Amino acid sequence: MPKETENAAHLRAHDYAWLVKRWRALAKREGWRMWKFAEADGFPVYVGESTRGAGPSLYLSAGIHGDEPAATEGLITWCEKRARALKKCNVLIFPCLNPWGLQHNDRHDARGRDLNRGYHRRDIAVIAAQKKILRGRTFDAAVMLHEDFDAHGVYLYEIKGDKPFWGEKLLAAAARHVPVEPRKKIEGHVARGGLIRRSITRDTMPEHPEAFCLRFGHTGRSLTFETPSEFSMTGRVRAHGAVLDEVLRLAAA
Repeated sequence: MPKETENAAHLRAHDYAWLVKRWRALAKREGWRMWKFAEADGFPVYVGESTRGAGPSLYLSAGIHGDEPAATEGLITWCEKRARALKKCNVLIFPCLNPWGLQHNDRHDARGRDLNRGYHRRDIAVIAAQKKILRGRTFDAAVMLHEDFDAHGVYLYEIKGDKPFWGEKLLAAAARHVPVEPRKKIEGHVARGGLIRRSITRDTMPEHPEAFCLRFGHTGRSLTFETPSEFSMTGRVRAHGAVLDEVLRLAAA
């Protein structure tokens, strides 16, 4: 990305209309499908799809928490950069699941709900609409991009059953741009070198995150990547891109 474009992206990281404009331009240029699948808090919510390739099938999402702008920016920047490689894949992309939150720099939606704790519910319209799109679909890997205000480096949630493990390789790629989280306990979970690996069942958490929905219904590999919100925006965006590069490489191997 040219330096002037990169600077504009950082300054407009919470400008949802500008984000959508970039996704529309990318979809038009590459012949991807992009459509509005829901309306949430007065904002249209979009999904994009590239289904022309015989390569790996990927699920990618960002922006379910609106105060995590490097995730949405990292996803669009990476897709703009890797559009040619993605032509060989089947990719379903949710560029920003919480546009009101992004616009208002808020983790929650306009009703104060954390959407990433609502995948067990039937009364959240955007999640219900998303689940309809996911019905019957399977993916080689699902990657959810996030940020953490309290983090001191990048870290990753990986499910113990998702073998062979990719976590170390993904974090090594990200660490070229942002240091790995040094804490040994993150969000109450044991972490080793920025990796949180745990076994999960449908009863592990009463409020299901997006990663659970994907893991139990649509993929054998569900990954949640986090960057530290207080670090450089440039580094965080590049860390997200580095992880996606490595996911693409491993999925295609």
